[in-house]
Amino acid sequence: MPQRAVLLGLDLGASKVVAVVAVHEEDGTINVTGMGQAASQGGITQGQITDMDISTRAVVRAVEEAMNTAGQTRVDGIRVAVDGIQFKGENLRDSITISSSDKIISAADRDRVLEQATNGCKLAKEELVLHRIPQMFHIKGQRDIRNPVAMFGETLEAEVRIIVAPNPVITNIQLALKNAGLHGADLMYSPLASAEAVLSREDRDNGAVVVDIGEQLTHLGIFLHGTLFHSAVIPIGGAHFTRDLEITKHLGGIAAAERIKVRFGTVLPSHVPAEESVELEEEGRTVSRREIAEVLQARAAELLNLVLAEMGRTGLMHEIHGGVHLVGGGALLTHLPILAQTLLGRPRVVLGRIQGVAGLPQATGNPYFVNALGAVKTLARDLAEHRVKPDRSTGFFDRFKKLF
Repeated sequence: MPQRAVLLGLDLGASKVVAVVAVHEEDGTINVTGMGQAASQGGITQGQITDMDISTRAVVRAVEEAMNTAGQTRVDGIRVAVDGIQFKGENLRDSITISSSDKIISAADRDRVLEQATNGCKLAKEELVLHRIPQMFHIKGQRDIRNPVAMFGETLEAEVRIIVAPNPVITNIQLALKNAGLHGADLMYSPLASAEAVLSREDRDNGAVVVDIGEQLTHLGIFLHGTLFHSAVIPIGGAHFTRDLEITKHLGGIAAAERIKVRFGTVLPSHVPAEESVELEEEGRTVSRREIAEVLQARAAELLNLVLAEMGRTGLMHEIHGGVHLVGGGALLTHLPILAQTLLGRPRVVLGRIQGVAGLPQATGNPYFVNALGAVKTLARDLAEHRVKPDRSTGFFDRFKKLF
């Protein structure tokens, strides 16, 4: 790129809004220079805006903190990771005849078959299409082509995955961002952001699963041949583990249960001595740490079995060789990768490690920042590929609406 670009990435979560500022250097490196977060305070629920004012203020606070930390007053691009209970995905297939006399496939031909596949889908007609993701192309006599442009073929067949959501869901997210002064922000499906942050090219090619365990939902993405082949939303998140503990063990409220889960929780009761207990000072009693682990293990097993069911639904189980990568705050539950390794029947289950970015370790080593960093990485790549010159005509805070 001819100039250094300042990029802003966000993740709109149920518990917090997360923002990162990164500089895309001329040599292609991505250096994180700012970070910020703000409690969503109920303004965002299961990926949907449920209180415009509260959610807008959370976005403003997170972005202001990130921009101030970075010492920046402008940005050259904004990308926001989004997902929710109403987001859906579907795999489509269609084909066209190549009309040119030389039968050389053009970019227009590639786009036409993708659009035709999408237009024939009932789901795409009813919902707003957020992404149209090419999976694989085929021509007569040759299959599994990643990019058919400039190749010879009489017909062109495409496999494509679309990601859709109800128009009000997307529009209200865009309104919240606009109200916060983030004009021109691009939206990105969270599983794509997660994969961008933690998967290597080899993992994507060999078949990998990204499981993002958030506060209220778990987002699943299955990647093969370098692209997204399946995605799903599971209505279980970290808050369900916490609620289970409070309901069954009466630990003194949700906040106390959350602290105990983080400090003493594990999903493997066998790793806890039978006599070990946790003192509840405000309650004036103790509770067995193994019993806490049994509650957490039950919920973890439910979640992982639902992940396994989604993996099985794809018919790709025998092609997943890139491992299962756990991300998000819920993935930090002690021993979860070990339990997942057993229940998912996968030899490689790991906590996702953010790759390809440098800078603030508080962000680059923090699972809560995975999607925001993935959003920044894709934005940097798109700017580089399209050689977009950063727009320096307007400072960021000239556009940032004052809400306080």
